[in-house]
Amino acid sequence: MGRTQRRRSHRNTKDSSSLHALYVDLHSRGWQNSTGLSACNFLQTGRGLCSKRATFAPEDELIRLPVECLLSIATLESDEAFKELFNKEFFDKDARISFQALIACYIMYQKHLQDCSNSSVYAAYLDTLPKSYSTPYFCSIPELQCLPEALLERTVAQNRQIKDYYGIIKSLVGSLSCQCCGQSYCLDIWTLADYRLAYFAVNTRSVYLSARFLKKQSSHFQGLLSGDTNLALAPFLDLFNHSDSVQTTAEIQSKDYVVTLKSLPLAETKPYEQLFISYGALPNFKLLTEYGFWLKGNLHDYFEFSLLDIEHMIKHRKELYSQIYHRNIFKFIREHNLSDQMFVHLGDGCSHNLRVVLHLIFKQQAYFPNILNQIAFGDAEQFEDVQPELAYLVRYKVQEYQIFMGELDKLPELTESGSTARSYLEECVRYLGDFEARHFPDFDQ
Repeated sequence: MGRTQRRRSHRNTKDSSSLHALYVDLHSRGWQNSTGLSACNFLQTGRGLCSKRATFAPEDELIRLPVECLLSIATLESDEAFKELFNKEFFDKDARISFQALIACYIMYQKHLQDCSNSSVYAAYLDTLPKSYSTPYFCSIPELQCLPEALLERTVAQNRQIKDYYGIIKSLVGSLSCQCCGQSYCLDIWTLADYRLAYFAVNTRSVYLSARFLKKQSSHFQGLLSGDTNLALAPFLDLFNHSDSVQTTAEIQSKDYVVTLKSLPLAETKPYEQLFISYGALPNFKLLTEYGFWLKGNLHDYFEFSLLDIEHMIKHRKELYSQIYHRNIFKFIREHNLSDQMFVHLGDGCSHNLRVVLHLIFKQQAYFPNILNQIAFGDAEQFEDVQPELAYLVRYKVQEYQIFMGELDKLPELTESGSTARSYLEECVRYLGDFEARHFPDFDQ
């Protein structure tokens, strides 16, 4: 799924040396680089990949990387020293972790091997991992206080999940000590701060890999893991940046992990042009919170609202605040999950659920559940009468985001995460402004 940072400064000599070491390491594992890929720095995205001699058209292979080069569940299951840290007798079915959480632990394990004994077989790859990430998760406290509730909720959820996983790992590994340095893994070596970085390394750089295509492995970690193990870290391949205007596929062919270009905005690329892959049809909110970047004019973008947004909008509109809204209506909306998938799309307009919710709140006097049920799941044409309220809601969010941007601008300095979040808010304001102009240009607010 790629890398996290879109506007990094040019890399230093040490970084170039690290990439050269990675080339050498991957070639020793069977990588031929048949498509002639090179890592370069690009103005808009920072580090990315291009080919200095080849052109690419749809159906061309972008990269063919031996499965042996990937860090997957097979990698962890074949590492006897790492498995010894996790006593299966202490696994608890009520305290399981995701495979992403476990492979993040493996990154920390390998980094410590590299630091204390230079014995990590993945040293070349570890040296190419970012030292920081630009997701809102890494915003400073003052910056977090200037972010919209949707971003805060996502950041809080991420933090809670990461701390829970770290706690489970700490309880399992306990006070076991490193045989190289004698220090305790969870008391001296693996800090929560280290784990956060490792977790986002996996979050931003992993690729989908169906474990059923891997050679049969032992199942030491089966009792610890929740969910599937269908991801892997892909050295060098993870330098591809994401574009919303290309489509790619990835699959295992024999002993190789192959990424194929399926569509391009132009007939073909040219040498030295940056090559992109697709992480999926992802909106900017997802790109920002998971990967730490956003795309201007993202083809897959939309803007989502919450029920709380509507409640706040009511309080800010005198003509709406003076009306009476029965609590049964809001209760009904929540109980039937109608507040999910409430969004506007620049081309498609207002989502069905958002229309239903606006209709129930502003156009209906009924508040008995049986009547609300008939209305909510009845004829869809009746929900076409909510343009004024939709316009109010969009305008409210524009003004709210402008306030958040103003509060960020008051801070003496922004971190990279804060600056990225601030530019995302500006893109949201632009997107909603374009939505207003297209869908209710003559509406007087």
